[in-house]
Amino acid sequence: MPTCPTSHQLAEDQANFWNPRNEDWNKHKIGWAVCGICAILTTVITISNVYMQARNYRVPAEQRQILRIICLPMVYGVISFLSYRFFSAYTYYSLIQAAYESVALSAFLLLLVQYVASTSSDFSAEEALAKKEKRKMPFPFGCFRVRPSKPAFMHAVKWAVLQYAIIKPLLSVIGIITEAAGVLCEGTYSVHFASGYLRVVDVISMLVALYGLILFYIITKDLLANRHPLTKFLAIKIVIFLGIFQRFV
Repeated sequence: MPTCPTSHQLAEDQANFWNPRNEDWNKHKIGWAVCGICAILTTVITISNVYMQARNYRVPAEQRQILRIICLPMVYGVISFLSYRFFSAYTYYSLIQAAYESVALSAFLLLLVQYVASTSSDFSAEEALAKKEKRKMPFPFGCFRVRPSKPAFMHAVKWAVLQYAIIKPLLSVIGIITEAAGVLCEGTYSVHFASGYLRVVDVISMLVALYGLILFYIITKDLLANRHPLTKFLAIKIVIFLGIFQRFV
C-alpha cells in the first residue's frame, strides 16, 4: 500500500512546543504569537459588531444573516490560532471552519434575497424579479440566457449556493475519516490518496456557489443599488478565495 511522502508528515514534536528548557523563539512560535494577536483583535472587533447589531435589532430577517456573516473572520482567526499550536490536528479543526464558511456564504445569499424582497410591495423576491427581462448569463456561460421572472430562477440560484453548505461539511467529515485511516495525505495530489480528490470537489462546489452569487448580483444590482452590496460581495469573495488559495499553497 502506498505511503504518504515524508515531506507531508509531522516535522515537529508538539509536546515540546512550550518546553521550559527551550526558550528559542523559532519561526513557528513567532508565527503562532502573531496569529494569536490577530485572533484576539478579530474576536474583539467581531464581538463589538455583534453587540452593536444586537442593540439595534430592528430588522430581524436581515440582521440574522448579517450576524452570521460578521462572525466569519472570528471563526477563521480562532481556528488559525489553534491550528498553529496543534498543527497535526488541523484536519479536525477544519470541520468547524468548513461548516461555518458554508453558513456564511449561504447567509450572504439570503441577505441579498431579503434586500431584493424589501423592494416589492408584498415583500417577495419573486415579485421583485417579475418584471426582469431575459438576459445573458455571465462568463463563461454567455451563450445561454436566463429569465429571472420565472420561479425556477430563484430555485436554481438558491440550490447553486446552498449546495455548498451541504458538500463542504461533508468533505470535511470525509477528510477526518480518511485522515484517521491514514489515506488523506494532506497537501499531495497523488491518485493513491484522498486529499487531491477532496480538494477538486471542494473547488468545483465553491465555484458553483460563487457563480450563483455572481449571477444573482448581476440580475439584481439595480434593485440593490441603495444597499451598496458590492463591497460586501467583494469581501466575501476575497475571504473565500484566499481560503481556497491557502489550501493549494
